[in-house]
Amino acid sequence: MPNGDIPDHRDLWDAVNQARLELAEMKGMLKMHFEDSKHHYPPCKPAADLQKTMLSAMGAAVLALIAAIGNIVMEFMRR
Repeated sequence: MPNGDIPDHRDLWDAVNQARLELAEMKGMLKMHFEDSKHHYPPCKPAADLQKTMLSAMGAAVLALIAAIGNIVMEFMRR
């Protein structure tokens, strides 16, 4: 930063624009990856990693839901 540790409006504006560009790039990679259902190299790796993370989270949520339903059923069976 030109004036030390204190960011000015220009520094903030540059950071916001950089974040917007990175989000737009990620959005384009995800759109390309999920619409075509085929792998595109090289921009495919981040999109594929994100897809694996989302599928893992969905699997964990389904297992938690099954466990919760099982607990409810066991509570009714016990009474």
